[in-house]
Amino acid sequence: MSSTQSPAPRKKRRFGQYFQNLKDAYTVSHRTFPWIGWALGGVLVGVLGLSVLLAVLTGQSLIYWLIMGLLTAFMVDMLVLNLLTRRASYTQIEGMPGAAKAVLDQVGRGWYIESEPAAINPRTQDVVWRMVGRAGIVLVVEGPKGRTQKMVAEETRRMQRFLSTVPLHVINVGTQEGQTRLLQLQRTLRRLPTKPVKLTDAEITQVAKRLTSLHSKALPVPKGVDPLRARPDRRAMRGR
Repeated sequence: MSSTQSPAPRKKRRFGQYFQNLKDAYTVSHRTFPWIGWALGGVLVGVLGLSVLLAVLTGQSLIYWLIMGLLTAFMVDMLVLNLLTRRASYTQIEGMPGAAKAVLDQVGRGWYIESEPAAINPRTQDVVWRMVGRAGIVLVVEGPKGRTQKMVAEETRRMQRFLSTVPLHVINVGTQEGQTRLLQLQRTLRRLPTKPVKLTDAEITQVAKRLTSLHSKALPVPKGVDPLRARPDRRAMRGR
């Protein structure tokens, strides 16, 4: 007998996973935006009402316009759900140690991001993440400005000593005045100046290799501090 699995169960599992993802997204969004169910239902009712109106005005088949309305409402609801899920996720993890890394992992191509912190304070759990992109080297700092000044100053001096020709930018992430909110972090990265110096792909790779060699020579992370555990629990974010 053939051991090849039928495509039907695989399709069933894919559909099941898809609906589970929708359920998780709704759960995450509902924690921050309790009105999301009314919003999604309002989109459906509004689009279907518009479909009926168009059917009457054009004299075309009502069934046709209702089907088109359902498809359109589904697409709009998915866009709304995706937007609100993203905002809710960032709102719920904001202030947690390592929350910025969860956002940095989503920045996409053109960036090299070190998997471990460049610096970490084991007592306060303030963290400095280091990345390289077109704009140069970027230090993303988690923690109050006053408390992280020493960490940032030490890392800045280190970068200026070994990579003095590469532009250096510092982004302080947090909820205090003058800090960048988690939801605005990706936009802030995109708006970093690339003039007069803009790194090429080859230069980004070269700088990233240099940073990797520097990191391997650095002192180990203090005992008892696991930077990987400092990141948010994404399963918990999904409501599992």
